[in-house]
Amino acid sequence: MKKNVFKHESYYNNIFAVLKENDREQFRTLLLTLHERDQAEVLRRLYPENKKKIEIFLTAKEFADVLGWMDVDEQANLLKDFKPEYVREILQRMSRDDAASMLAKTGSEGKAILNQLSDQDRADLEELLAYPSQSAGSIMTKEFVSVSPNSTVHQAFNQVRAQAPTAEIIQYLYVLDAHGILLGILSIRDLFLLPAEVMIGDRMSSHFIHARLEDDQEKVARLIQDYDLVALPILDDKNILRGIVTVDDIMDIMEDEVTEDFNEFSAITTTFDRPETVWEIARTRSPWIIILLFMGMLSASLISSFEETLNQVVVLAAFIPIIMDSAGNVGTQSLAVAVRGLILKEQDERIGRTIWKEFMVGMCIGLLAGIVLSLVILIFYRNAVLALILGITIFITLSLSTISGTVVPILINTLKFDPAIASGPFITTINDILGLYIYFSIASFLLHLI
Repeated sequence: MKKNVFKHESYYNNIFAVLKENDREQFRTLLLTLHERDQAEVLRRLYPENKKKIEIFLTAKEFADVLGWMDVDEQANLLKDFKPEYVREILQRMSRDDAASMLAKTGSEGKAILNQLSDQDRADLEELLAYPSQSAGSIMTKEFVSVSPNSTVHQAFNQVRAQAPTAEIIQYLYVLDAHGILLGILSIRDLFLLPAEVMIGDRMSSHFIHARLEDDQEKVARLIQDYDLVALPILDDKNILRGIVTVDDIMDIMEDEVTEDFNEFSAITTTFDRPETVWEIARTRSPWIIILLFMGMLSASLISSFEETLNQVVVLAAFIPIIMDSAGNVGTQSLAVAVRGLILKEQDERIGRTIWKEFMVGMCIGLLAGIVLSLVILIFYRNAVLALILGITIFITLSLSTISGTVVPILINTLKFDPAIASGPFITTINDILGLYIYFSIASFLLHLI
């Protein structure tokens, strides 16, 4: 029996066709049948003139649900052409953290819309916007379920029902005193297992993981990941619960952090969040290229300084690419290990051990590679001295390349800069210079034996 396979592209094209014909009812029928993620994909693909039809064809509630599946820049880009009244309704139906993130991207237009909101909505959003960028306070949501420690389980169920429609997540009940201080946490699962007459304060967990408003979002992400949490409470200096950060927001943040670190690791300081012009991309990449260009000139100068050695034994030039590639590859591997450890805070107390371990790894790789290369040269060139030069060079170069690949990002991190700026091309160029110097120094020393 044939299975009915849903064909997204064909279905999307049907939606685009009815939208072009301004068939509102058919558009709504086709679009709202889809999962919200797929609805978001349809809206992303609309031509600008068709995007303007959204506020006529969809209610603010329906559109707000779809926006949750888009990143902040996409949200701001979609809403910029809508009427302020429609945008205001959408903001009122979005979670507070998502709405604040989007408003932060809209500039003066966002401030104008903010002034049209109710006093409570405006106060909530202004509080989130006031926190430093990438802090726990800036990414938290204020929509959570709270109960009193004096409530019974039966009363708590009623409170959950009342608060659930506006809460972003209901896996946890946050037990607060009259001043909003967080006393404990109770999971919904545990709530279901308790007798109706039991007091919440008697069964809540008083030992809980939390973060502070000013904590960096990476710390929040690490806590949620390490303790396998669905949400993390965010407290102020008086232990008052100000909001929670949910795991779905953290997943987006981790993706952004990985993208940022990958770009910096590759010596690319641009972003994929918004379209950039050719000039913007060239301008952000040019500084790295210029720096690497001058460092490359050092390699050229180094080769020129050993011109006499090369003239006497021309075959040495044939192995320069092997030395440079091997040094760069091993150094980049160590760099990846070091940067990962620093980003995940795994090396705070064992920097020395990490450097020593990478050095020993480099020695093992260098010894093996040196032996293999020496044997190959003996077989094909039948020159024992040349084999010795290359073998020693590879051994020393790979051993030291692991140190540079490990030490440079750790040093930069110590200086309070992002370790990812010690990019692959940067480390590769350093190790190229190191490898060439070792190679020609050993060759010059043993030249009389060749």
